[in-house]
Amino acid sequence: MTLKQIKHLILDMDGVLWHGNRPVPGLPDFFEQLKSMGMSWAFATNNSSKTLEQYVKKFAGMDVAIDPKQVMTSAVATGFYMQDAFPAGANVYVLGADGLSESMSKAGFNVLERGDYETPAAAVVAGLNPGVTYEDLSIATLQVINHGAKLIASNADSTYPSERGLLPGAGALISVIETATEQQAVVVGKPYPIMFQQALKMFGDGATLQNTAMVGDRLNTDIAGAVGVEMRSILVMSGITQPEDLPASDVQPEFVFSGILELAAELKKAKG
Repeated sequence: MTLKQIKHLILDMDGVLWHGNRPVPGLPDFFEQLKSMGMSWAFATNNSSKTLEQYVKKFAGMDVAIDPKQVMTSAVATGFYMQDAFPAGANVYVLGADGLSESMSKAGFNVLERGDYETPAAAVVAGLNPGVTYEDLSIATLQVINHGAKLIASNADSTYPSERGLLPGAGALISVIETATEQQAVVVGKPYPIMFQQALKMFGDGATLQNTAMVGDRLNTDIAGAVGVEMRSILVMSGITQPEDLPASDVQPEFVFSGILELAAELKKAKG
């Protein structure tokens, strides 16, 4: 298989398109190049902290216009999972930011007030929240231990890249609750299939696993998930994974590039 057959790109964001609030060089040009080649794209991120509208604003601040329907976050994917796993209207306690709370509400669940450890929740839904406190972790723990709430994680990324470097990710926070409750979280985000299945649907009936590629910076989530569902996989070295990580990895991408600008150049070359 070559790059020529790829018509659709599913793009991770943190570490691929930006680091924190700093875009990678040439970000607007990248999308203009994709447009000139007649390609389509969507976004799939394990970061559950932002709402879809907040992502639209973030892109706009980097001179890129997107439609919220192009974005699949782990929060949105968790909403799909919860609808299959729990009855509509069930109480959920959210340990996360706006994106996760909004997704639970839109999925038809009753989101308990922050700090509510008395009202039984069917599930504790956890994700990245830079403002998390010990009290927040305590309430989530009490919901699991006292009320038997199931622990659901939007993702289990141990870190995420920022303009300052690597910071603790959702997985680091969730591990605190797992340790305290002795309950293993059910993880929804990449590398698990639901994120890739839902993102593929964004392109319509013409998109297949063979003409769609996942572009990411993590071997253990982006690439492992793509390989797991037999989707094309492209690793960029602008985020978490570094060249020295590849030789020892059991998971190998189909293509490797330094970043999105090299990817665009190679796509253009392959398509003539």
